[in-house]
Amino acid sequence: MENKQGEEQKARFPLSYALVIGLFGGIIWGGLAQLAAYFHFMTIDLNAVVKYVNIPKIQSGMWRVIAGMLFHTGVSLILAAIYYFLLKKSKTIWAGVLFGVFLWIFVFMMIHPLLASIPSWQKLNGNTLSTTLCLLVLYGLFIGYSISYGYEQHLLKENRLSAWKNTNT
Repeated sequence: MENKQGEEQKARFPLSYALVIGLFGGIIWGGLAQLAAYFHFMTIDLNAVVKYVNIPKIQSGMWRVIAGMLFHTGVSLILAAIYYFLLKKSKTIWAGVLFGVFLWIFVFMMIHPLLASIPSWQKLNGNTLSTTLCLLVLYGLFIGYSISYGYEQHLLKENRLSAWKNTNT
């Protein structure tokens, strides 16, 4: 009984792996969102959250973008942890896609009334709607597929290791 419990403990996919995926997801997709905003594919201000912080130095210029990227990367870590706890065992890419769609609905339909810096989805133009939806779907796909794939590979590695141990004993 104790041996089986030890094997189950080893077969767990560590949360730290999911957080690293969330870190890179935040950097990559946050950077792409910043580029999309820079080239006016979106009319929303991605770094509007910075105005809630009362530090004059980060209210404009490159510091504003860096502070916005840090915020989005922190949120990405939280979202990766949520995906890890709820959906890591999903074996389809559609879980990640639906996670991204849910994020879009959550941001533009549920959070929008709480934060004045996020406009209603009804007031956004077509370019902003399609760009934000595509970015969040691709972000969800990246987070979802990476975490699920990592989880499956970790289990496969542990199963091979335990099979190897059983044949050698």
